[in-house]
Formats: sequence, C-alpha cells, structure tokens
Amino acid sequence: MHSLERGEHSVKVPLFSSVSGAKRGDVGGSPELQADAIPAARVLIVDDNADMRQYLTHILSKYVQVEAVADGASALAAIQTQPPDLILSDVMMPRLDGFGLLQTLRTNPRTREIPVILLSARAGEEAIAEGLDAGADDYLIKPFSAQELISRVNAHLQISLLRGEALHAARTALRRKDELLSVVSHELNAPLVSILGWTRLLRANPPNPTLLSTALGTIERSATMQAKLVQDLLDVSRITAGKLRLHLQPTELNAVIEGAIATVTQLAAEADIHLAWTETETTTAVVMGDRERLQQVICNLLTNAIKFTPPGGRVDIHLLLVSGSLSLIEDEQAMTKDKGRMTNDRYAEIRVIDTGVGIAADFLPHVFEQFQQAEGTHSAKGLGLGLAIAHHIVELHSGTIQAQSAGEGQGATFIIKLPLLESNH
Repeated sequence: MHSLERGEHSVKVPLFSSVSGAKRGDVGGSPELQADAIPAARVLIVDDNADMRQYLTHILSKYVQVEAVADGASALAAIQTQPPDLILSDVMMPRLDGFGLLQTLRTNPRTREIPVILLSARAGEEAIAEGLDAGADDYLIKPFSAQELISRVNAHLQISLLRGEALHAARTALRRKDELLSVVSHELNAPLVSILGWTRLLRANPPNPTLLSTALGTIERSATMQAKLVQDLLDVSRITAGKLRLHLQPTELNAVIEGAIATVTQLAAEADIHLAWTETETTTAVVMGDRERLQQVICNLLTNAIKFTPPGGRVDIHLLLVSGSLSLIEDEQAMTKDKGRMTNDRYAEIRVIDTGVGIAADFLPHVFEQFQQAEGTHSAKGLGLGLAIAHHIVELHSGTIQAQSAGEGQGATFIIKLPLLESNH
C-alpha cells in the first residue's frame, strides 16, 4: 500500500496493476510492492483546465504513466500515437468535447474497448445517464476525492485487464477451433481418398485376387482410421464436458496389455517394427480399472510409438510390480497435474519404450496436451489426441503418466503407474 498525500488528507490506495498482465500482490495483505517492479498502466487525462490536469497528474503519476492534453482533438492525436489503457476526460472542452471524443472512440475498432471515465461538474441522475448512454464506462462528479478517483481508475483498469484476457482467450479458442477443423478435414479426407480411389479402380477393372486383397486391406485400414479419429473426437468431447465415465472392476493388466498388442500387431508388422512384450513379474497385476479404457491407453501409446519409429526399429513394453509408496513426481518431464493420489504401497508400472525419433526438450512438457503437434517428433502425425486421452484416462484411474526422452533421435519412454488392488500385496 502507498499513501497519497492531498493537503492534510492521507488516502491509502492499492498499487495499480499493469493491464499488460503484471501480477498483483496477494489479496489478503501482501508485502508492499515497489512502483518500478511492474510496468505501469497508461492513463490519458483530457481537460482544458490546466489546474485540473496538474491535480489529476499529481494524484495518479505515482502509480501509472500519465499523459495530459487540453482537448478532445489533442487526445485523438495522442491516442493515434499510442492508445492508453484508460481515459479520464472532461465533458465541456473547446474544439472537441468529451461526448465528441467518446463518439469517435466508440466508432473506431482500434479504440472502442478503451475505458473512459467522464469528469463533469454536472450532477444528478440525468447528467450521469447522459454520460453513460454516450458510451462512458463511468462518470465522476466534480469535485471528487483522491480516494474516489483512485478507486474508480483502479477498478476500471482491472476490468480492462480481465476483459483483455477474456478477449485473448476467446480469440485463441477460435484460432484453435479453426486449426482443428482444418486438420480434422485433412485427417478425414485422406482415408476417404484412398477408399474412393480403390473403389473406382475395382469398378473399372475386373479384380484379380491379388488386387482385390490389396484393395480390401487398404479400404479396411482407411475406414478403421476414420472410425478411430471419430472415436477420439467423441472422447475429447466427453473429457471436455466431464462426462467420460469408467466402468471399474478388478482388471488384470497382463490381459489388457496382451489385448492391446493384438490390436496393433498388424500395424507394427506393416511398419517393419519389432514389438516385444516382457512380463518381469510372475504375479498377475490386478488394478481396479476399466479394461476397455486401459486397453485404449496402451493402444494409444503403442500406436504412437510405432508411428514415430523408423522401419527396422523396436518398441518394447514392460510390466512390473513396484514396492514402496509412490513418491510425488517432481521431474519436469512428469505430465500429470494431479500428482500423488496413489497411496498404495505397491503399484504396477507399465513402460512403452521405442527407438524412434524422440521428443525435443522444448516440446516434452506439452506432449500430453490436446491438439499439440511437433514437427518430426511424437504427436506430429494426426491430431495429437491419443496421448491427451491416455493422460486423462490414467488420471481417472488415480494413476500417473509421464514421458521421457533424451532428445530428438534418441527414442522415447512412456511410463504409466497404477495403484494395485490390495489382493496383489
């Protein structure tokens, strides 16, 4: 807090927060912030009275950057050079008055969102309503106290900051939606082109057994790709809405992994990838889980590994039982936000290790985010939904998932940890 002196009157005021996104102090009474620790917001004062301009500048300049001009026309010139974060404007001025300034600002897309507080000696509900109807964000009646001025300015700067953040978030969401639609269109179109191409070829030529087998295999794979994409999009929709439900029951991870391997075996063979499954424990690992969803997680990890491993490469999957309480994952490569929920003293650990293209260090923290793609590395092909879905499903099982990689060209390891049922202890 800073004290603002006005004659014998001392007003306690909060330090203004920059509308550019600077952090504020804790609400509940934080240590005093230094005025130069954050960039100050910019306030434009518009008043033809030199004494009033000086008074307002004296009050506000300790907390914000202040520029003062004598009329609306000068204000427009200053705004054209550098738009302020807030405008304090008198109503009655020569050349261009406060209402004229407001009208000009509100009709310009570049300036229509700048908050404007009108200052006027005209009191009464009618005057206030006239100012607000003209497009002002607030109306201060002269004379006003320093405390009232500071409170109003601070409030509108904060509102402007929040509005700017909301607008940025909305624009980001729209941009991501456009990007998603573009990629989805491509992902749906590619297998359709393949299906239509082979269908037309078969229709135009009497199919021999070899051609027919190749065509049917390609059509089946393309249709499967489309079905998988649609299912992933539905899962993301359920996750976003918080409607993804699990059917929990005692589930053997050994059987889950074997089912996932059976699903991707043909894909691995076609990609010339050696798929190796190692059970390092003689005891069956049983968790309380949704078998179908857990198999989906393993399939997603295996499919991702196969996609990003060059022909002749290798993908290994290991299952082991680990004793001792699961410690919180502090590694920067850990992706799970809700950590440390497993309290069991034993847990199952599933590792999917590939010899593929690896993951760049700067992309590693984002590998489980929806629609994230990195050129030439994991999640570069497709929408990048599989890993995001896997991450969420593992969290719903009170487990953790993390990605590790020594860098590009060094392969990658994905580690899942799930709490075992008591019967496994």
